[in-house]
Amino acid sequence: MIGMMYLVLTAMLALNVSSEILSGFKLVDDSLHTSISSSEEQNSNLYKEFEALLNKNKQKTEKWYKIAKTVNSEADALYGSIHQFKAEILKIADKDEADTIFARNIIHREDLQAGNFYAINQKNAEKLKSKIERYRDFLVKLSGKDKSLSQNFESMFNTGDINKKTWENATFENMPVAAIITILTKYQNDVRSSESKMIQYLKEMTDESDVRVNVLDAFVLPESNYVLEGQEYKAEIILAAIDSTQKPQVYIGGRMLNGNVFRASTSRAGIFDYSGFISIPGNGNYNKIPFKASYTVGKPAAIISNDDLNILYKGFDNNISISAPGIPNDQLSIAVNGGSAVPKGNGKYIIKTVASSVDISVIGKVGGRAINMGKNTYRVKQLPDPKPYAVYKDANGNVKSVFDGSVHGPTFVKGGPTVTAGYGEDALIQANFTVKSFAIKIGRRTYNSTGSRFTQDQVEVISGLPSGTMVTIQRIRAVGPDGIERNLSAVAIEIL
Repeated sequence: MIGMMYLVLTAMLALNVSSEILSGFKLVDDSLHTSISSSEEQNSNLYKEFEALLNKNKQKTEKWYKIAKTVNSEADALYGSIHQFKAEILKIADKDEADTIFARNIIHREDLQAGNFYAINQKNAEKLKSKIERYRDFLVKLSGKDKSLSQNFESMFNTGDINKKTWENATFENMPVAAIITILTKYQNDVRSSESKMIQYLKEMTDESDVRVNVLDAFVLPESNYVLEGQEYKAEIILAAIDSTQKPQVYIGGRMLNGNVFRASTSRAGIFDYSGFISIPGNGNYNKIPFKASYTVGKPAAIISNDDLNILYKGFDNNISISAPGIPNDQLSIAVNGGSAVPKGNGKYIIKTVASSVDISVIGKVGGRAINMGKNTYRVKQLPDPKPYAVYKDANGNVKSVFDGSVHGPTFVKGGPTVTAGYGEDALIQANFTVKSFAIKIGRRTYNSTGSRFTQDQVEVISGLPSGTMVTIQRIRAVGPDGIERNLSAVAIEIL
């Protein structure tokens, strides 16, 4: 998971990352804290159940209970070290305003130097890596012969090289503070999740067949509740306080799993729910313990913004697109102050302005709550004047446009000449303009047209001109989508 997260972060850091992306990290961090709270509540219940087993059968349970308390102590120590690591980085980034208590409210989210300095330059990343590896090795040793469990811990706390970079550099080098805090919270979540797995394992080692329990509960332990599109979602489904001599059967959607690991492919973004039950024999019958869970598939996304081009045009259909990391487009909406928005689908909108500046806020629906994902302010300007052209068809029927150039007289007049206006194919915006009138000037004579087409008089005059005569198209009046009539620059044409 950390490898995939590094790839996504690196891709985004190669771009001009906007505040919406940094807000996306806050959303992921909040989701991880929710998962941590859930794990801590689950762990508390597991320790209470362990104490109940100890009271019922101290001889069989005391050894494993003491080990469980050691696991709790080791987990708390590593969790606290990671929190302190966060706090020290925030002290560098936010100074006196740093949130060292919760390490969740970040002021300078975009700061790329704080993590570098504390983690890499001061070599604190090496110390943290050593603590993570010590905790991992401690859990692997306790796993004994359970290869699946030990491999899970090795994968969860893998500190090997990532994309030919050391773990320290891949995790902290040139990373914004918002990204580093989110990665560290992910490790804290892993600490609590691994603690749950180990305590459950130790409970099973007490040989619960000698201890009768009256509460059964099902647990879904995902590797992560947030995955990217194309990444596999994986969750282990376990039953607490079961008879270790009985193998439970797990059903999802009416289908029995091969083992207790649920896998799902992720080909599209969205929030996906699933449910089922664990079947276990008891008193001659099968008990069904229900469970339900969900996971979120986010589309890999980078939002690119250019502060020099934050312009909307008056009286024009301005097209914008919105997106947010980890949130499907159908869960996003916008609020516009200073204009109106018409949705086009798939995160695209047409904005019409009514003020001198427009504020556009992106609202994401997460867990049934509306969350403001960020806001951008746009300047409102009048559409620039277009460039006028003389347009006609050549002898082969090809459309030709002329601005300050030369034309073959007979071909020009036969090609149905008109005057048009536009921004050109390479312009950042495109708008349709209608030419209302123009005049051509030849020497001291002027010939008028009340539309965009050359009049018969104008065509006849041009037909009789000798080679080398200059024709000036002037007094060009055009109207754009904003309804403003403009007087455009002149076009000079030489007749060949």
